[in-house]
Formats: sequence, C-alpha cells, structure tokens
Amino acid sequence: MRTALRALRRIAVGLLFVSVPFAAALVAVRVAPATHVDIAGQPVAVKPVLGQDTSRLQDGALIRPEHAHLGLLDTDVGVDISADWNRLIPSDKQTRQYLQALWDDPKPEIVRIQQAARHYMIGWSLTGFLAGAVLSGGVAVLLRERRRRLAAYPPDQAELIASYNRRLRTGMVASGVAGALLLDAAGLATYLHRDHHVVASSPVFAGTTLEGTEVNGLMAEVLPFLSILRPRDTFYETVADNLTAALAHREDLRPRGDRMTFVVAEDFEDVNGMARQVGLAAKTLGADFVALTGDLTFAGKPVESYIIDTVNYYSGNLPVYFAPGLHDTEAIVQAARARGWHIADGQTSTVDGLTLLAAADPRISRVGDFGVGDVLRDRNVDIGTFVQQTVEEACATHPDFVLLHDHLLGQQIAASGCQQVAVIDGRSYQFLGPRQVRTSAGGVAYELTNGSAGGHTTTEPDPGNVQHPARFAIITYSPRHQRTEYAVVTVYPDASVTVSHRAGLDVPFAAAGG
Repeated sequence: MRTALRALRRIAVGLLFVSVPFAAALVAVRVAPATHVDIAGQPVAVKPVLGQDTSRLQDGALIRPEHAHLGLLDTDVGVDISADWNRLIPSDKQTRQYLQALWDDPKPEIVRIQQAARHYMIGWSLTGFLAGAVLSGGVAVLLRERRRRLAAYPPDQAELIASYNRRLRTGMVASGVAGALLLDAAGLATYLHRDHHVVASSPVFAGTTLEGTEVNGLMAEVLPFLSILRPRDTFYETVADNLTAALAHREDLRPRGDRMTFVVAEDFEDVNGMARQVGLAAKTLGADFVALTGDLTFAGKPVESYIIDTVNYYSGNLPVYFAPGLHDTEAIVQAARARGWHIADGQTSTVDGLTLLAAADPRISRVGDFGVGDVLRDRNVDIGTFVQQTVEEACATHPDFVLLHDHLLGQQIAASGCQQVAVIDGRSYQFLGPRQVRTSAGGVAYELTNGSAGGHTTTEPDPGNVQHPARFAIITYSPRHQRTEYAVVTVYPDASVTVSHRAGLDVPFAAAGG
C-alpha cells in the first residue's frame, strides 16, 4: 500500500512538473503588457485575449468580428485595442480628411494589428513556457543533486541529515506545490475563459470597408456627427480589378532572365487608393522593387503615415526606394525608415544587377505648419550644393539611374551625363515621360519625369477618388544589354485603367500610347 501511494505521489509530482511550463505559457499571455503598433502617427496598444471571438477598440466602442482560432487549444483569440481618442476622432477638419482615406481602406492596418497580435502570442507564450520549463527543470536538477549527495553518505548519516532537514524540506515542497497549483489554476482559468459576442453591425458603416462593425456608447454618436466615415462606393476596388486585368497578360513587363522590373510613382499626397494601385501593380508583375520620388503626403504629419503601410501591404512588402520630396517631412521619413524602406541618402547602392543613386530633395514645405515657402532639410545643403553633391556622386560612381523629386533639379543632374541610363524624377502634375537632355559634353542623356499618381492638378489635397487621370510608370531594365523600356499606367475618374505599350526612352510619352 505504501509503495502504491509512493508511486502515485511520484506520478502526481511528475504531472505537476510537466504542467508548469504550459500553465506559465497561458498565464504569460494573460498578464503580459500590451504590444504597440504605430498607426497614423500614434501608438496603438494591442492586447490579444484568449477565449474572445471579436476584436474591440477602446473597450468595445467599436467591435469587429475578426479573431483567430487556435486549433491546438481549441479556443478563439480576439484582440483588445486602445488608442488616443483625440487623435482617433480629431476635431480638425483637415486631419479628419486624412483619416477618412485610412478608414476607407483599413485592411493594411488591420493586417499589421493581426501580425502584432500573432507575434505577441508566439513571443509571450514561448517566454512563459521556457520560464516554466527552466523552473521545473531547475527543481528537478536540485532534487537529483540532493539524492546524489545523500547517496554518497553512509546510510545512518544520510538518514540523520534527511531527518534534520525534514521540516525545512517539507515547507519548501509545500510552498512549491502550492505555487505550482496556483499557476496551474491561473493557466486553467485563462484557457477556460470565454467571451463570445454576436456583433450587431451599425448602419453608420453601411457601404464602407468597415461594414459589419458594431459601434457603442459615445462613439456611436460622435462618428456620424464628425463625418469621419461616409458611405463610399467601391471606386478603388473597381480600379484594382481593372488594373489586375490590364496587367494579367503583360508578360513583356515582368522580370525575366536578367531583365528587371520596377514601378515608379510620384505625388500621392494622401491618395491612399492610388498608393494601393502602385503596390498592387508591383506585386502583380512580380517587380523587383518600388521606387517613389516623393510627396507621399500633403502636410507631412505623422497622421498621414498610414500611406506607407498601404504600399507595403499591397506590394507584398517588396523593397521600396524612397527619395523624399518637399512634402515629406522628417516625421514621414522616420516612419518610412521604421517600416524598412530604403531612404535616399545621396549615395549609390546596388539592387541586384542595377545601380541606383537616390537623393532626398534639399527642401521641406512649410504647409504642414500652416506656413508658406520652404525650409532646407539640412541647413548646410542648399539647392546649388545639393545639385553639385549629387552630380559629384553620379560622376564618381556612374549609376544606372538617379532618383530624386524635382524635375528642374533632375534636368541639371542629367546634363552631367554621368548616369548610365536616366534620371527619374517628378514634381510635375502632368506625366512628361522620357525627354532628351543635352549634356555638358555635347552628348544626349535621358530624364524621365513622372506625373501625379494621386491625379492632382493643384497643390490642394484631395485624398478621395481621383478627379483627373492619375499616372505612374513601369520600367524594365536589362543590365547586361543596357536596354531600358517603360510603360505608363493611367487610372481615370471612371475607374477604368489603361497600360501603354512598352517603349524605349527615345520614344516620347505621347508616341508611346499616352
């Protein structure tokens, strides 16, 4: 009988040792601090909750049906999200206009929240499991070491030592077992927690990409009043379908052999829907990278930085080479850098078999601070110094392409003739395409100037549906044969999309089907 009790006790202790790491993993997920994701310039707290079948903003002010299901545990995982109310529902009309474009297509940010929640679950559960395993393993090692040392003594001395330490040992074992049982109980409570909620979608979201969301409390009253959300048509959904169809059979624009493909765009100025199309075109073609020649945003405020996530999401996180423009303040540059973009630094870099010199515009517009005019990005680098430094770098390294924002400055750099293929730039509402530039040595160089990918014809921000043709370019380049061709994607206000024939840089845009 005593032997049987001893065996049962050992089994129970063994099970307790095994359960501790798993219980610690569950408890770690429950008690760990929230992780944070930067969305529209503000830190958003993300906290996964086991047993919850919805995702909730601000303690349930907004409730979405998105959640994950852990098959291993057979339980749901929802997400609790917290943000700054004042920035979530700003009183400033212009800021609301920026955010409206974000609300119109929240999928890139929803995916970032999901990724943050996934990393949280994996990271903290693994941390808790390892901590529990180390604790259980450490106790097991100590017990084994104690037995080994007692075995080295004669039986009578070993019995004396065991008797002397019995009270202390009993207290420690009781404390350890009680702690393990408490941890197991907390882990079991975490596992058994259930918070299921049937989402009652609110009419305010009808016709938007947030349809199916429940709005509660003050939020239900404030959102319609501030008109952050409005019923939208499916304009950019239609554009995306038309763009995908237009590119579906364009094998001549896809990378093949040593032929590279990259997509070039300029001047979104908060038109999030067109940032989506640029990313989508790059992903559809399997492009090598995306090149942006500036003016992602209008005011350069952190709240506008979601457009970076839109490019990343729809391009499938392709590499992005970014030459900041006048409207791209340090806040936007830092946000792009934090997302892994390659920021122009005035140095030549190699992208597979292609060399690229990207330079940030030396000026920053003061429009974001309600000012007029520009200030220097670096007080020691004016326009003349910028052109000189860029020309010197180009002549020292002879890159295939030079990437910058302003076509007036780009023309001066192209005139040096030091680039192997072309200078690519923008700051032109109209798509000018490739043009010949007479070099200082009497030769000919090429400059390709993009138009507004946001469809702008003035400096007034308009983050909604395009009101004028919006264009961006697809460039193919064969380093081995030094052959470069371009095609132009045009999105029209009726949501139709055309993609021009591929043409060489010696063919003007109008002659290429533009």
